[in-house]
Amino acid sequence: MLELDQVFKDYLPNSEQIVGGVKFRRKLTSGNELPVDTIVTKDLPKLIEQFVSDSGRDVKKYRIYGSVGQINWTLAYIPWVAILRRDITTSTERGYYVVLLFSQDMRNCFLSLNQGFTQYRKAFGDTIGNKKIAQVASLAVQNLQSPADLIAGRLHLSATNTLGKGYESGAIVSRRYGVGDEVSSDKFRTDLLQILDLYDELIAKLGPNLLDHLESISSDDYQEAANEIATSEPGRSLPEGGLPPPPKVNGKQAGKYKRNPEMAAIAIQSASHKCEIEPGHATFTSRKTKKPFVEAHHLIPMQCQAEFEVSLDVPENIVALCPGCHRKFHHAHFGELKPSLIKLFAARNEALKARSISIELKKLNKVYKSDVEED
Repeated sequence: MLELDQVFKDYLPNSEQIVGGVKFRRKLTSGNELPVDTIVTKDLPKLIEQFVSDSGRDVKKYRIYGSVGQINWTLAYIPWVAILRRDITTSTERGYYVVLLFSQDMRNCFLSLNQGFTQYRKAFGDTIGNKKIAQVASLAVQNLQSPADLIAGRLHLSATNTLGKGYESGAIVSRRYGVGDEVSSDKFRTDLLQILDLYDELIAKLGPNLLDHLESISSDDYQEAANEIATSEPGRSLPEGGLPPPPKVNGKQAGKYKRNPEMAAIAIQSASHKCEIEPGHATFTSRKTKKPFVEAHHLIPMQCQAEFEVSLDVPENIVALCPGCHRKFHHAHFGELKPSLIKLFAARNEALKARSISIELKKLNKVYKSDVEED
């Protein structure tokens, strides 16, 4: 297909510009689009829109658009054209959708049923986010009657950046077209409609939010994600007052409540990556974040969530502890941890009340006299 061939041929040669005799990656500016940019942002979306319409689908129910990067930023390494069902998502950052992805080396492109990585990145950080998006992709594949000639799961986009690697891990099913392959418009249309049918099938089977089917992350992954997010993302602002209780998890840990590492990250940021029992307590430096590694602990344990009408998974109820203190809160004799519990409760009680969380110290002591589940 001519449009694919032109992107393969022209994208890399037009990816740099010379400024003052020095090569830089081309910066995108309004009104200065090159012909290869226009193929991705206008020609291919228009062609795909026509194919979708000709299939009998209501094209108004889809958002179809292409991108070579954001204006005033440098050219994207992996250009794409996305086909999103508006009842599932209107942004490539979240949800799942069909997308035409060009590999970074411009040797291949893939028509892929894929997922938005940004939602995983914000929830779990880059490292755990890649694991989780791949787990969800695997679950999705298991729920599809996919033709054997499609690629199931991970893609190879020669990606070097985070979002590109997210697309590699988040792929569910895909069709590959390589440089030199003879791809007719009829074949591309047939492949597109086939993957759109799989998109519809997955929606019918798993619903609009694939993350609903993700099992709770392990304690180790939760702590790693919280530390990574605390280092890489600014703490988001939360509405005042009590927040809705978190959803329950599915699978093996059904009945337990989900913990959001982003909430823990806010608490870790507020504690400046130091133990809240004693800031001088020794820990170690994380090789990923290059910051002191501390662990998030729910002062009122999440196992008590059913007794509260508001969420316990809020930063005011999460304390940062060195690994030794954290183990103490889960495994020490109550007499050993009681002074630390009293100290933390006194420091957080007013903030908890501002979140509509009220508990007496006597009741909290009783909780800790029994077994407290791992965070």
